[in-house]
Amino acid sequence: MVSQLASPRPRRVRRAGGGGSDWASLPADLMSSVLRRLAGDRERARFGAVCKGWGAAAARLPSRPWLVGSRADDWTGLSGATMSSFWLSLGQRGLVPFAVDVPAGSEYLSSSRGYLALSNPTGNPRVITLFNPVTGRRIPLPPIGFFKKWHDVATIVLSADPDTAEAWSAVAVGFPANCLAYYSSATNDWKPIRFNYSSGYAGVEHFRGRFYVAFKSEISVLEVDVTTPAAIKIEIAHDDDDEDADVFDIDLNLDHETSNSDDDDDDCADTLAGLGDEDYPLKCLVETHLVDCGGELLVVSMHDEVAYKKPSPESAVGRKPRSHDDERWVDVHRVEWLESGAARLVRMEDLGGYALFVGRNHAFALSPEEFPACQPNCIYSVEQQGHPDGLVRVVNFNDDTTEWACPDEDIFPDDDMRGSPTAGWARRGWVFPKYS
Repeated sequence: MVSQLASPRPRRVRRAGGGGSDWASLPADLMSSVLRRLAGDRERARFGAVCKGWGAAAARLPSRPWLVGSRADDWTGLSGATMSSFWLSLGQRGLVPFAVDVPAGSEYLSSSRGYLALSNPTGNPRVITLFNPVTGRRIPLPPIGFFKKWHDVATIVLSADPDTAEAWSAVAVGFPANCLAYYSSATNDWKPIRFNYSSGYAGVEHFRGRFYVAFKSEISVLEVDVTTPAAIKIEIAHDDDDEDADVFDIDLNLDHETSNSDDDDDDCADTLAGLGDEDYPLKCLVETHLVDCGGELLVVSMHDEVAYKKPSPESAVGRKPRSHDDERWVDVHRVEWLESGAARLVRMEDLGGYALFVGRNHAFALSPEEFPACQPNCIYSVEQQGHPDGLVRVVNFNDDTTEWACPDEDIFPDDDMRGSPTAGWARRGWVFPKYS
């Protein structure tokens, strides 16, 4: 006997009066009402796969960014891991926990284009698996054999959606970031990327067909169609005649060799052009992220002047305002591409209403008009990676009380282990789930 559930065709409904119809012709408001009552995201994906009409109804329901991560079971970093996941919410808690459906014992590494990059912390070698938590699809990737044993894969960025692209590629960042790897689905192999940088967090973006990498004060474009992929450092040209000191040229000529810099080991060297104004406070540049935002490539530079204060146990979750003198200093530039092959970076005074999501993930931008769970002109940054009690910092880019400082708030995710003396390290990143 064949189960009726095995048939992908919508069942027909007999209306009073003798007329026949099928489920695809249900009114849109009724389908939306049914959709909102489904238990989870996999059910939403299955709902959208029934037919074109149901898929359109599923697409109209606004998605919510997820914060996903794992916490080691002990301090060694070699034991198993426990996953946790949260919805982003405008409510008082800020992050609402829910159960993400992932393989047991998985360790979170990064995320890109709706896929989680997971590994088994007890495996040897440590194989990376791309996993879609909505559809359940798994894509095993080979181990990165040339990464050292102590390397932590901090970020994996995909060039395209593996579900729709005939061929795609990826860049993996080892942390401390003195190792980069390039993967091609055509060869199913990792290759080391040649570069000349010191250690530090590397931001990666795939923009208009090319990978770009940012290390602190340096930006590079990846040359991958060669035997040995290389990160070609982008030279920054200063124009003394430009009235706007915040605007500067970048030479994108790929024929030059990567250059050595005596300042690479200076953690506080703010050599990124446009950041050297006399009014600029001398802060340490700790992270540089690249984000494709509304068809523009943005450079997000984060500077460290943050005194983290451990919250009291009774206030260890939810949204908390941060005092004015305890701030994260953020600078954002838009890359302006020139016909000459050069580019110019222009400082942004606002984000055009977008919200940016950065952390151990492929950074992304969302419009609050389409995704009302996020605040406009804000940067959602996952802070204190590896700390047992990490947090999300919401940097408010709307504030113009001072040119540089952006008052913000903290959101503390509650995975029932906050403040525990036995809690292992945690690492988290943003995920934007996809349902088709």
